[in-house]
Amino acid sequence: MKKIIIDTNFAIIPFQFKIDIFQEFQNVVEGKYKLLFPKICLDELKKTDYESEALKLLKNKNVDFVDIPIKKNVDNSILEYGKEKNACIATQDKELKKKALKEGLSVITLRQKKYLKVI
Repeated sequence: MKKIIIDTNFAIIPFQFKIDIFQEFQNVVEGKYKLLFPKICLDELKKTDYESEALKLLKNKNVDFVDIPIKKNVDNSILEYGKEKNACIATQDKELKKKALKEGLSVITLRQKKYLKVI
């Protein structure tokens, strides 16, 4: 089963752009998958205007909250965990996308503020 790590900026897409990312995941991911949200992203989520809504949505959609050991920073921690679990990373973060692709990981990103795409 494919694992997809959702980072903070991806978790707030439904509120910023009014896009159902969970329906979009079904459109772009083949086969079964498991959605993961790193607990280390909770502090970042608190700094957004969408914390309570995003947490409620993630819980309602049965996203697993996972413990990821902190490395140098949150992005590096997500990247290391992604490599370890051979997971796809759902992010809008340009640097994280670039590093993930360089490491051979798949990335799911928002395109044209309308739909998700796997790169």
